[in-house]
Amino acid sequence: MHNFLSNFDKIYQVLKLISTENLLCYQRRKPKLSDLALVGINLTAEYLGFDSECDLFRKLPPELSSKI
Repeated sequence: MHNFLSNFDKIYQVLKLISTENLLCYQRRKPKLSDLALVGINLTAEYLGFDSECDLFRKLPPELSSKI
């Protein structure tokens, strides 16, 4: 099985280089994950071929699932 966390880190680093903003809109409470991190999780899941969100949440590493 592919390592989700290492693929996520690579994709997230590229997204941080592309985008200058980490949070795309004003939010009263500081979220645990940034918008770019959520986009990175989505792109990593698509890259690894997860078919559904249920499959994604089952295979999501504890480092990321605790922040959602």
